[in-house]
Amino acid sequence: MVNDYDKFAAQIQNDLLTGQKPPHRFVEKPAMKSLLPSLSNKKVLLIGCGTGEEVLLLEEFGAANTTGTDLSKESIRLASEAYPNHTFIAADMHELPFDDATFDFVYSSLAIHYSAEPARVYKEISRVLKPNGTLQFSIVHPVRWASSREIINGVPTKLMGYTEGDEPIRLYGNYSEFHQVSEVLSGNGELQFWVGPPSMHFGLLREAGFTVTDFIETKAVPETREFNRNYYERFSHFPQFVVFVAKKPELQLN
Repeated sequence: MVNDYDKFAAQIQNDLLTGQKPPHRFVEKPAMKSLLPSLSNKKVLLIGCGTGEEVLLLEEFGAANTTGTDLSKESIRLASEAYPNHTFIAADMHELPFDDATFDFVYSSLAIHYSAEPARVYKEISRVLKPNGTLQFSIVHPVRWASSREIINGVPTKLMGYTEGDEPIRLYGNYSEFHQVSEVLSGNGELQFWVGPPSMHFGLLREAGFTVTDFIETKAVPETREFNRNYYERFSHFPQFVVFVAKKPELQLN
């Protein structure tokens, strides 16, 4: 089943806790951690919390009680059992069950790209953020996730580009358009999510009233070599994800 996080919640929880997900361990999480501010005395919302492991990272930066939301009720159940000092609620990121100006900081790891309407998500996050609040989130990068999978001399290859001097032209991948892609993951079924260029997200964040204050295209950290040198070579040269930090202004203009 597509995006069946209820079915695979326990397996995903175990994979994250044991470091069996290289994209999280060696690429996305180091990038997210590098940008986190002090969260002491901050009211924190975690969107797309899954089984809750992100609260461990947020705790390192002082978040004593994080509120996590996710569509998967099974993930929420497991998160509530594993991290009882935090609050977990089954909720849709397009319609968050919180009052205006509730949170100081919103954190989302690889979740917003599941929305076909990211503009709605950014506006909803802006609504629940306090003035001068911060949004930090990661999403997939089109260089990795919107490229074309081809077989070249028997070797599976990811391509992004086009042919020159060839009629008709052949295109590999789709960098510029916002579109849905599918990825079959070993043991975790099929995931479908939406990919678009970072410039699109810059524009949507601006329309929602945010100012982007930081931006990272990810690179695998050096210790990845010890885990898998080929993985390191691929993702130290080409980004898998992007990370945004955006601020809500102190005064919202009507």
